[in-house]
Amino acid sequence: MNNESLENIVNKSVIFVIIIIIMLATKRFFDQRRQDVIDDNSPIISYQVEVIDKKDYPYPNMRSRQREVVTPETFRYEIYFQRLSASEVIKIFLKKEKEYNAIKKGDRSTLYMKGTRFVRFQSKANAK
Repeated sequence: MNNESLENIVNKSVIFVIIIIIMLATKRFFDQRRQDVIDDNSPIISYQVEVIDKKDYPYPNMRSRQREVVTPETFRYEIYFQRLSASEVIKIFLKKEKEYNAIKKGDRSTLYMKGTRFVRFQSKANAK
């Protein structure tokens, strides 16, 4: 093989990889849009649940080109609920620390969801 054909193969490979990345990014974009539409059109559903685990951890808030982590870091808040009527585990992500801290491990109450979106966790102490 000569150098010219090797360069041609490398160039085609790079173009192929870029096309694959664009296709996957486009698919992800449309999947997220579809899920947003489904969530928007879903009714609010309540589940009787128990909080089985909570996790909070630093989540770097930076773009791929940034080299330094911006301080203070943002945190990602995860809560795992187990339905009382089934063995299903529901994992949610919260954006607000206040909401996360208000929910305690072991709490049993009503979880309200709109599709895959968290609406609220109505603890029995706060029920009206």
